Amino acid sequence: MKICVLFPGIGYTTEMPLMYYSGKMTMGLGYELVRLKYHDLPSGVKGNKEKMKEAFDIAFKQSLEQLGEVDWNSYEEVLFIGKSIGTAIAACCGQKLGINIKYVLLTPLEETFLFTEKASGIAFHGNSDPWAETDTIIQKCEEYEIPLYIYENANHSLETGNILKDIESAHDVMQKVYSYITE
Repeated sequence: MKICVLFPGIGYTTEMPLMYYSGKMTMGLGYELVRLKYHDLPSGVKGNKEKMKEAFDIAFKQSLEQLGEVDWNSYEEVLFIGKSIGTAIAACCGQKLGINIKYVLLTPLEETFLFTEKASGIAFHGNSDPWAETDTIIQKCEEYEIPLYIYENANHSLETGNILKDIESAHDVMQKVYSYITE
């Protein structure tokens, strides 16, 4: 048995493109899918370390509550797919669970790497992402030996404003995620 958990971002739910298609893909590959939801998160998080910490603490607690009934030992493969703050929450949950997990990090934050020990993973980043410094993400991915794919002029949603380019990028991300999951 295999399980995939989707860890959304603050404003990027599991119904948004990268998360939605990741979930559909994993279900098609035989994974049981868990879509986490967060509620009552503070607003004005960007650039405010206190509110970011508060949002993280609330979402982390809610994630643990939603995952509390999962019998992790019954799964041969565990996959955590996170977006933005969800990448940091996934890494922290993985560390707390102490099990072998594969990670897909969609636009990770610098904070993602505060919890992650050397782990199997793949990461995606837009070099116009105002939430994460590109040089830091490159350095952390190299340090943790996580392959990183960078999208030119893409923001925190891996979008550029050119819809055809964005669809092409989303397709590329999904192909790379598929290859990573099935290798």
